[in-house]
Amino acid sequence: MRQHGFTLLEVLVAMVIVSIGLVGLAGLMMTSAKNNQSAYYRSQASWMGYDIIDRMRANRSVAQNGSYDISLGVSPTGCGTGVVVSDDLCQWKTELATALPTGDGSVSVSGGIATVTVSWDDRRGLGANANFAGNQAQSILIQTQL
Repeated sequence: MRQHGFTLLEVLVAMVIVSIGLVGLAGLMMTSAKNNQSAYYRSQASWMGYDIIDRMRANRSVAQNGSYDISLGVSPTGCGTGVVVSDDLCQWKTELATALPTGDGSVSVSGGIATVTVSWDDRRGLGANANFAGNQAQSILIQTQL
């Protein structure tokens, strides 16, 4: 009985099986990295939402009369003038744009309740679902009493 070459064949089959497993593992690592980045953006958005709330609480009387109200896509005016409200909003909007892809935010105060919305482009985190949904924008909404 001749068995020359069977060990080589067994090694080749084992290498094919291991390489298929490694390709699957590489795909898993790519998905993990994508989800990790998306979670990072959500954490940053949450942190920045609470940042403006803390700034408003430090200047509560002014915040309660609506001076901190700003909409998405609107740039604050009077940056660097020493006016606390303007400087807070300028710094906050700049931080949003720096830390999040196309990051933006809005603030509205009504009846002592502050509503903060932080939005950003999470095209990478949505992956294939981004085309299905037709919208890559993600946002968080934080409501709190001042």
